[in-house]
Amino acid sequence: MNSLRFITRNVLLGVGTAAILSLTSAQAADGWLVDFEKAKAQAAKEGKSILMEFTGSDWCPPCKALAKNVLTQDVFKTEMPKDFVLLKLDSPRDKSKQTPKEIEQYKTLSAKYGIQGVPTIFLADAKGRPYYQTVGYSGDPADKYVANLKEQLGTLAKRDASFAKAGNASGVEKAKHLAEGLSLVDDETALNTYADVVSEIIKLDADNQAGLKAKFEGLKNSVGFKAALEATMRSSRGAPEDTLAAIDKLIAEKKPSGEALQEAIFMKGAILFQSDKAKAKTLLLEAKKHAPDSETGKRIDGILTQFFKEE
Repeated sequence: MNSLRFITRNVLLGVGTAAILSLTSAQAADGWLVDFEKAKAQAAKEGKSILMEFTGSDWCPPCKALAKNVLTQDVFKTEMPKDFVLLKLDSPRDKSKQTPKEIEQYKTLSAKYGIQGVPTIFLADAKGRPYYQTVGYSGDPADKYVANLKEQLGTLAKRDASFAKAGNASGVEKAKHLAEGLSLVDDETALNTYADVVSEIIKLDADNQAGLKAKFEGLKNSVGFKAALEATMRSSRGAPEDTLAAIDKLIAEKKPSGEALQEAIFMKGAILFQSDKAKAKTLLLEAKKHAPDSETGKRIDGILTQFFKEE
């Protein structure tokens, strides 16, 4: 029985439209699920990974291009379901076709996975723990895009091999194997989605013999500071000097270092860019020193080249 006949039959039998929406909304078009818990259950049952797409389907040009050039192409629809359960996490402007549960789910998961822009694709295990991430759409044709995603199953195998070694070890050696597995994902993703593993590493290296306790506690403090910084920026509605004072207060309270401190100083430079370009440049140069090889450090190089050319 096709879906249209199913829905029509149940309407005639008096089933409410809300119930029908609930029945149909868990499955998006072309085999994509829209429910995180159902995707995890299906992945566990079928021994597959999850491909999660965070998208803005009706307003984001790169999302539309990715959908047109890759996600709706035959090679994607044929090959990807062999190894992955497909999960679409959409945040459209027109939310009339979404349930309140879907809307709330996007807010929760976009925060958990640290979504900074769409489209973002995660490949994750059946527990929802990512082992690969890509942001944006490079323009690759569908066959190349699919081949790259399938290659990442090798990353999952490496992670699982490290975790398996940890299962046969103890103490600091176990911590090292767990950390080796986490090294395949970026630090923020590890902290957000492998919190239990991170906590175990810190506990196993309690004396910091391998330097792992200090590393991961430092990362936790850094990520916590960045979250506080973002909250400060969002909540600041006053004059620029008030925002700058709020950032300085946060720095004094939290005493961040490395990339976290770099982000705070970078924000100050961005705020001053229009009103005091000389001071902004000084702050950007200062920020650069704290983590020269970070993504923000590389962005600063480009900004300095583009906007602060020497006369």
